[in-house]
Amino acid sequence: MATILPPAGLMEVVFSFDTTGSMASYLEEVRGRLQDMVQRLQADIPGIRIAIFAHGDYCDAHTYVTKYVDFTDSVADLCEFVKNVGSTGGGDSDECYELVLHEVRTKLSWTPGSRRLLVLIGDANPHEPNYPQNTMKLDWRVEAKKLMEGAVHIYGVHCGSCSNGDFYKTIAEETFGRYLKLNELQNIFDLIMAVCYREKGEDFLSIYEKEVRDRCAREGMNKDLDTMFGMLRKASSTESHTTVILPTAKKFAPKKLSKPAMLKKGGLKKYTVKTKATSSPKLGRRNGGKKLIKERHKTDPHLKRENVPETNFMLRDLNWSPWQVAIVPDAPECSASRWRKRCGDGSGYIRRELFGGKMNVTAFYEVAVQMKFRAKKFVVFSKFVKSCRNWERKLVGKPDIKAQIDDVIKRNCKVYIRRVVLKRRQNQKKIILDIQNYDYAWSKIPGRRLGHRMVTKANVRISDDALLYSA
Repeated sequence: MATILPPAGLMEVVFSFDTTGSMASYLEEVRGRLQDMVQRLQADIPGIRIAIFAHGDYCDAHTYVTKYVDFTDSVADLCEFVKNVGSTGGGDSDECYELVLHEVRTKLSWTPGSRRLLVLIGDANPHEPNYPQNTMKLDWRVEAKKLMEGAVHIYGVHCGSCSNGDFYKTIAEETFGRYLKLNELQNIFDLIMAVCYREKGEDFLSIYEKEVRDRCAREGMNKDLDTMFGMLRKASSTESHTTVILPTAKKFAPKKLSKPAMLKKGGLKKYTVKTKATSSPKLGRRNGGKKLIKERHKTDPHLKRENVPETNFMLRDLNWSPWQVAIVPDAPECSASRWRKRCGDGSGYIRRELFGGKMNVTAFYEVAVQMKFRAKKFVVFSKFVKSCRNWERKLVGKPDIKAQIDDVIKRNCKVYIRRVVLKRRQNQKKIILDIQNYDYAWSKIPGRRLGHRMVTKANVRISDDALLYSA
């Protein structure tokens, strides 16, 4: 007997999880609630089929680079996969998202005419085609375009702040999906549910949003969730499916369908949600919100830089580069040629080239320490540099800074660097004025402190006050 598809078309959704480092915790968060999530989606979205991808990086071949369970409506199969998939280590700061895009397109059994979405959850950037381990020379831009041609909408879910969001924004815009920012791990369940309901229809999203707001009424709507629902409401999901491009390649070959789950009696009910209320009343800003933060910074000098979140940093609007890992305890095996032993008796390995080798520019640099892979970076040092072909000597070459780096490397930490290139003199003046509000632990403060400041995070010392500042 032929399978009867829902009037709006069968929905097929892929959830892709980065399992390197701390990103593995996002899959762990879903693991305990997966059964409830799938059963509810099956009840509210008849015929939905789900696939799950898990991936590390190319250098994780000894465990796995990618693993997946193909489209299914079997709750048991999905739960079994998530239970046993395990985590990976990753190598450098980028991960193999380009391979995931390729395999989602070529390995999964998409159904002709289905409504397709990929929810790609990660916190890093993809490798470029010239990356040595990317032997297929995959270009993530090309892969995203091919997914768009196959009618796959990508929701790029950018977690944390380890990278900028350009990759996630681009793949979402290219495929008529949505870019979503996720800062808090516990919101991953609601994000997945909301994305599926948005693809089902605007009414479904509104109903689920009301449910979440009612649940959060006592403590106030979580800012992460409030922003997410605002982004998902920007366009109706029904508008994004007016045209369905039918695939012609074998890589989108059909697969026999199981009988779809039926909508539970008394399941979703229709509500009217006024779109003017785009945020919970309890989240309303008082006295100007962000403006108030800046005024506090001006009247409260010498804020400890390692404690200032990026959202409150006065220079956050400048064109900062992504953080680049610069000094590590051990050189990653899959990119060993990019590293060399530190000069002199220094501990660890230093990156041979930063920012694509473009160092002959005037820039303001920040240096941060990361204690665990994918963990938060604590900013401890800053410096203006006009040009630094030998960046190790110019930027972190003074004896006291080298001693601090030795100390954190011996504690198995990593050192990251980012910069903002100064093309105008006005930018330099602004930085000089604003930076006086901050206390960098590896620097002196004239008239107040001649040496460095002691800083301990999670029982790990990342700055030692016994090391004096070099003139």
